[in-house]
Amino acid sequence: MSGTGGWAPRLLDGVHDGEGSGRLAPAAADLLRQQRADWPLLAAGYQALGDAQVRPLRIRDSQVFVQHNPGRRGSTTADVAAAAAGERPCFLCPQALPPEEKGVPFGADLVVLCNPFPVLDRHLSVVHREHVPQRLAGQTGALLDLAVGLGPEYFVLYNGPRCGASAPDHLHFQACARLLPVEADAANRPLAPVPGSGGGWVLLRPEECGRSVIVFRARARDTLSRWIEAVLAGLPSPDGREPLVNLVCVADHDSLGAYLFPRARHRPAAFYAEGDERLVVSPGAIDMAGVVVVPERRDFERLDAAGLAAILQEVTLPGDEAAAAARHVRRSPAVG
Repeated sequence: MSGTGGWAPRLLDGVHDGEGSGRLAPAAADLLRQQRADWPLLAAGYQALGDAQVRPLRIRDSQVFVQHNPGRRGSTTADVAAAAAGERPCFLCPQALPPEEKGVPFGADLVVLCNPFPVLDRHLSVVHREHVPQRLAGQTGALLDLAVGLGPEYFVLYNGPRCGASAPDHLHFQACARLLPVEADAANRPLAPVPGSGGGWVLLRPEECGRSVIVFRARARDTLSRWIEAVLAGLPSPDGREPLVNLVCVADHDSLGAYLFPRARHRPAAFYAEGDERLVVSPGAIDMAGVVVVPERRDFERLDAAGLAAILQEVTLPGDEAAAAARHVRRSPAVG
């Protein structure tokens, strides 16, 4: 476990988050420039991203992009059970970071780092200063503050400890340059309005876009935070732990948006198969949002729309169960 004091040598001199909407974006840009120049692993990660192959697939009414990215093999196949049991060192604590890795503080609790295995441009990892478990409840406000701090050119995300987080033992978010195919799926769908919020919510079902997505839009940060927490509390969790969920948030100039993906399982059955039946695909928030990462070339070449649709159908929560959780928004009125 690491305390706040362990981060001091890791913080980049002369780079600080400022004030106002988008205040973190210039500091993040400075950090990325410095780290790409001084950290060979990060430079190699962006070289690999530049060489990544991408092809579009159509799933129901949704366009998704399949990305062949060998650099993501470690994250895609991470042994999250070992991490949760404390059987490996935490690679997000400051003493375990590579010597070249530096960060930028954000608020009192978070440090912004560069992800050395990027899926999209400007891929950041945003970690809690303390070694506390990955858990969304009570942290939605911090995630939305991060979205506001980075501004409309970014999206931020949370992967649940059992559906995409490769470090379920250490609270962290991520952020990337804003490329969200799911935004196009929701663009023409009217919201169910919530009075006083300047927005509302809508559910996209698997028969529409291949997975269940609860879309939110509100003017106030506290309103959106309360809605997300209300839906989280309404999702099924038979074992009493956090429901399986991925969350993506964006901050525009006049409102905040969120895309919540309720999940039925972490990985598809094909992930655990052997021989020719195996497909190394492990969906997290970026995948559910429409950029599906495939680290193995063989899988990239053979994964077609029908196969990907089957994977998404397997890991998403059925539409009726997602709808029941989404209706909890009505019980949590707008604030602010």
